[in-house]
Amino acid sequence: MKKLLFISLAFLASYNIAQAQEQVYWSEVSMVVEPGNQGQVYEAVNNFYSNIEFPDNVSVQLMSWQAKTEWREGTHFLNFAGSVEGMSKLRELRSGDAYDEYVSSLSKLAKIVSVRNGSTLIRVPGENGNFSAQEWSFAVKNQAAFGQAFAELTKDFKNEGMYYSLGQYTSGGGLSTHYIYSTHKDYAQEMTSGPKNEKEAAAFQKFFDTVESISTFRGSETSVQLAMWPSN
Repeated sequence: MKKLLFISLAFLASYNIAQAQEQVYWSEVSMVVEPGNQGQVYEAVNNFYSNIEFPDNVSVQLMSWQAKTEWREGTHFLNFAGSVEGMSKLRELRSGDAYDEYVSSLSKLAKIVSVRNGSTLIRVPGENGNFSAQEWSFAVKNQAAFGQAFAELTKDFKNEGMYYSLGQYTSGGGLSTHYIYSTHKDYAQEMTSGPKNEKEAAAFQKFFDTVESISTFRGSETSVQLAMWPSN
């Protein structure tokens, strides 16, 4: 079993296996982009973020929704992710005349409809696939029991060597409180994600049997990456 990268002590007090600085914080700005404007949106975002010096341990992704829940209004989103220090420094750079010009340009091409924020709680190392990502959302009643169930799942589920994680919405999550996130390296993996053998199938069944009474599944969404900054 791959070693867990991080488990939040506030979430699972019984685990003490990693350091808080390994936690990933993120902010998602969802927007509606009219058909035909995607290229111009990319240009607007690229003109700003390709001309700043990024802090360490932070990135920005331009994503589009490939499959979404019925209450998802946006078509695209910007995802800011990294350490607390990196996110704070990047936020400071999002100011001044150049940033104001960027916001003005983007507002003519897209309508901001929502903002969500969150952070990881349990991270399982693996390859970070850049083809697509999937997010399963839950409304959790018993956080500790849900986290324990996910930790048990990681013992037997290998996810084909891909990164996956459990996290929480800190704001903007609506009725959802927590999520499970995974990346895919290609379309074939996206279409066949899930347990691959009896051991993994049993682990999934145990997980869902455990969380059924303590959470409500709120749906899953799939997104694809269009661009990322810094680009190297």
